[in-house]
Amino acid sequence: MTQRSSFWADWLAGISLANLCFLRVWSEILTYSRADTYWMKNPPSRTDFSAAMANVLLWGTVFGLLLGLLRRAPNRVRPYANAAFLLVLAVPINAVRGVLSNQYTYLKSPLFDLIGQRGVLLLAVTAALAAAVLVFFFHNKLASGVQVALRILSPLVAFTFLQAGTAIARYDARPFAYQPFQPLIADARPFPRVVWIIFDEWDYRLTFLDRQPGLSLPAVDKLRSQSFFALNANPPGPATPISMPGLITGRLVDHIQEKGTNDLELTYRGEHDSVRFGDQPNFFDEAHKLGINTALLGWYHPYCRVIGHSLSSCDSWEMGMQHNSMGQTFLQILPNQARSLFETNLFSPFGQSLPTQQQAGVAQTMLARGKALIVDTRYSAILMHFGVPHGPHSYDRKSGTFTLANSPIQGYWDSLALQDRFLGELRQALEDAGLWDQTTLVASTDHHYREDSLLDGKEDLRIPFIMKLAGQKAGVGYQPAFNTILTKNLLLSVLRGEISDAAALGQWMDAHSSHEP
Repeated sequence: MTQRSSFWADWLAGISLANLCFLRVWSEILTYSRADTYWMKNPPSRTDFSAAMANVLLWGTVFGLLLGLLRRAPNRVRPYANAAFLLVLAVPINAVRGVLSNQYTYLKSPLFDLIGQRGVLLLAVTAALAAAVLVFFFHNKLASGVQVALRILSPLVAFTFLQAGTAIARYDARPFAYQPFQPLIADARPFPRVVWIIFDEWDYRLTFLDRQPGLSLPAVDKLRSQSFFALNANPPGPATPISMPGLITGRLVDHIQEKGTNDLELTYRGEHDSVRFGDQPNFFDEAHKLGINTALLGWYHPYCRVIGHSLSSCDSWEMGMQHNSMGQTFLQILPNQARSLFETNLFSPFGQSLPTQQQAGVAQTMLARGKALIVDTRYSAILMHFGVPHGPHSYDRKSGTFTLANSPIQGYWDSLALQDRFLGELRQALEDAGLWDQTTLVASTDHHYREDSLLDGKEDLRIPFIMKLAGQKAGVGYQPAFNTILTKNLLLSVLRGEISDAAALGQWMDAHSSHEP
């Protein structure tokens, strides 16, 4: 083989290796389904595709040059060079694992639930030892065989680039646009006024019963002491996708099915036929009929696309994942795509993972928007759904900064402190504006902390539900069990003026908590 042909053979193998290394990135931006688009704020951009192609070309050239050096390495260092080359294969192998995990979920974090942390560690050590034995005894054959296989697979690069080019040419973000909002009612009623706050995955037991020693939650404790406090509140569903549509429509949802960018099909409890979430009467529609402007600040669900027509104001953010945490510009995305190959949503050798950084940024932006919205008296029916204390956990309560890294379970305690900080700052905004005593506020959640058993070995499905009526000063505990699905109708009763004091609230709860709508 001539030197020129050897160079191109090495380059083909290198470019093929790089393409496989970026397999997870390609999978996320090229092969998402119509159902996946429901959870996306925007489709992958032209910049995402351009950066991925540039990364394959850049790293493919680097790998090709290194393969050339490997081929010319002296015999005494050849075993070490082969071992280093084979070690690089861990990146594309992990990429394949990441792609397959979409179909086989035990390849993701649920593996820890199946065999435990020690089991995962033992499995990893066993796999590493087996790989070391193979490399030690068969490094020459393995290295040669892998390079041949990479050259055979090199046409996949052209196929992938063709797909990327087609996606760039056909890029269309119009289906992801917000729906037109309700025009503001100029003479809207300012009072009664309700603010409904959902802190995602806020746990009752870990907050009030088994709180970590030394964890201070002053805002939560102060609000509890002055409000209606439920001792046995239950969530409308096990997770956000089901719970939030249930809370907003006021009906229990058994199943959901994503059909497109703004189409979520709901199957209500006891019914067989599904209906579109966006077509269902909801809390905001009924509040608007009372002559009230409505607003929503949301996370996870694409509220503004789905129910924007029911709202006077709306903004929402998607959950931070690897595919949407790379940045906006080419120079941001290019290195971050390569970095993402060595981390997950929760873990990173660089400190905080990119999705963790994304979550931290979204949380801070939402708090700033929430503090402005909560004092805007044009809106008298407000829902704010924050992605706190839901993971990934980025807040370090000891320093009061968003610097916590690689703490997927224990970090929940820090996120509880962050949730308390959010509640305290929102309350302070209302007090500074002179609106605290004029506002009815509900602080609750959509479901309990689902990893609580990993945190302390216990589980309790109950959730927090705290309701402070306008002008209320004294706390009231409520013992009977109820499902928070009734929150919609409860707040509408407040807006109609039917509930104005703790006695009326207790009577309403007694009449409605014994059954689920």
